[in-house]
Amino acid sequence: LAGCSDGGGGEGSSTPSGASTASPTATSRELASQELDWSPCPAPNVAQGGGESPSPLPGGTVWECSFMDVPLDYGEPDGRTIELALIRGKAKDQYRRIGSLLFNFGGPGASGIATLPAFGADYDRLRTRYDLVSFDPRGVGRSEGVRCADDAQLDALYQEDATPDDAAEEKEFVQGQKDFIATCKKNSGPELPYVGTT
Repeated sequence: LAGCSDGGGGEGSSTPSGASTASPTATSRELASQELDWSPCPAPNVAQGGGESPSPLPGGTVWECSFMDVPLDYGEPDGRTIELALIRGKAKDQYRRIGSLLFNFGGPGASGIATLPAFGADYDRLRTRYDLVSFDPRGVGRSEGVRCADDAQLDALYQEDATPDDAAEEKEFVQGQKDFIATCKKNSGPELPYVGTT
């Protein structure tokens, strides 16, 4: 798993409600033994697609959300940490619970917190003895790691012609991509190199 931040406040927000209390640097032992503070999930923020809080699961179980501290750089597990946002639907039979099934819906850029509830009814049989768990990968949704363009910049980027027909259009497209990448580097700072498959 990789990292996460804020929910409601947007860029530059401080520690989210319900976040774990590990220090900005923590030992791998502290990370491995952290206890998560689960509470009912809020409505998805804009970065997760917006909308209403996830509907209860069949039988009335409420989706719960939390935050987990993880290393910024897994090559330095005792170094700086960032937060990862999580969601779970608890197993129906807690006495006979086997464990958790962790879902990563791919992407890039897919919010597991927004996606898992959409499949809650489809996965209800799995929830007989498993907690269903997903997360926002680092840099996605409520998870720390990447802050790129503002709404106006994103609107301009999405309006660019992604299939250039001549050299001038190609040059304009490439420059738009370079500008977007530069903005990501500027706004995400030292965290950007640690957002990726590894």
